[in-house]
Amino acid sequence: MKFFTALYPPPHVVDELDAVLDRSLDLEWTKPEKWHVTLCCHGETVDEERFRALEGHEVPEIRLRDFGDFRGRVLWAGIDGDLNRLARAAGANDNWRAHLTVAYGYRGQPMPAFLSSPWQPFEAVLVSSADGVYTPVDRVGLRTSARR
Repeated sequence: MKFFTALYPPPHVVDELDAVLDRSLDLEWTKPEKWHVTLCCHGETVDEERFRALEGHEVPEIRLRDFGDFRGRVLWAGIDGDLNRLARAAGANDNWRAHLTVAYGYRGQPMPAFLSSPWQPFEAVLVSSADGVYTPVDRVGLRTSARR
């Protein structure tokens, strides 16, 4: 079992992203209900104190923007908005890059330009991952413009 800290997009953003993806492409698509922005991969143990310290951290308004890839194989939607402070507070290292994975097996297929509606994550979720099953373990509230 491995753990990660995630931000989940709201349903309307999930719907917007899902609507632009060409599911006829021969890719291993991730399920929309699993879509998230990983703030930090923790491995097999979690620094619970560090996770709880995220409570009340300010989070900016963000959007999903366009697509990119890792190693020419992992297709992701980019993030428009600066999550660096929050990711570092969660424990991310200098190689961290804000993204939302949408498919594996990507081979350079053209993707459309994309910009989602703006949103502010209201919570960070500690998630366990085992055999492809994601289970929320804990949640902490984040400070948004609506929750000051």
